[in-house]
Amino acid sequence: MDILDQDLQFLPGVGPQRRKMLSQELGIQTFGDLLEYYPYKYVDRSKVYTVHELTGDMPFVQVVGRILSFEKFEMGPRKLRVVAHFSDGTGIMDLVWFNYAKSVLTKYKIGTEYVVFGKPAVFNNRIQVVHPDIDETDKVDTSAMGMQPYYNTTEKMKKAGLNSRAVERLTKTLIERLPPQPETLPPFIIGNGLQDNRTNTQEEEKSLSPVVRCLNLMGRDEALRTVHYPQDAKSLEKARVRLKFEELFYVQLNILRYASDQRRKYRGYVFSRVGDVFNTFYHDH
Repeated sequence: MDILDQDLQFLPGVGPQRRKMLSQELGIQTFGDLLEYYPYKYVDRSKVYTVHELTGDMPFVQVVGRILSFEKFEMGPRKLRVVAHFSDGTGIMDLVWFNYAKSVLTKYKIGTEYVVFGKPAVFNNRIQVVHPDIDETDKVDTSAMGMQPYYNTTEKMKKAGLNSRAVERLTKTLIERLPPQPETLPPFIIGNGLQDNRTNTQEEEKSLSPVVRCLNLMGRDEALRTVHYPQDAKSLEKARVRLKFEELFYVQLNILRYASDQRRKYRGYVFSRVGDVFNTFYHDH
């Protein structure tokens, strides 16, 4: 069986409950469904900022530093706000949690170096990031992070812990286990190579249409991986072009096939001879 047809519950990190949630909320049931559930936006994570550089009107940023201490604030019955004071040596910022705040106190440790990612804001004259993404620095390579994908999720999924970051982790797990995917477009459409992938001679190049000569499309396997984890905007655009072209290409083929079938099925009546009546009508009317 094709790996893309496998039930999603067998992907590490999913299981029956998450599989049911993904199926009900997003219609994702197989490995292939998850692979083709593309991000709706991306955030550049190739740059690491210092706390001193941050302002309240900046987009998403990432900072490397350590948690200095925690503070807890009661906000009503069974409601808790946790604030972690975080520093990279150039300044101090606050990391704030409202939901699942108690688990934060056991999950993150004082003195451990973390990569913090989120949108900065200013509160009480101090930079803060609410509900940041946090990873230990020895578990991520910031120089190779590129652009982080964001996936649409529903409120029901978020309450169950299946937010965009969780979907991203599942997608990453799938891509890491995914064997090279077969090419679905012929070589003469993807790029300038012919069937044996050799370089065209001048005569062969002239025989190709201008459209085919200039396509130079990204391979399908590379496009499927890149659209989830692009290194930059240029590679993302090439991946998108490839996937959009393939979808429209096969739609067009289906239209042509349908038109051809219709012509064969309904050929009409062929007159063996055209007489005076037809000629009179044609010339006089």
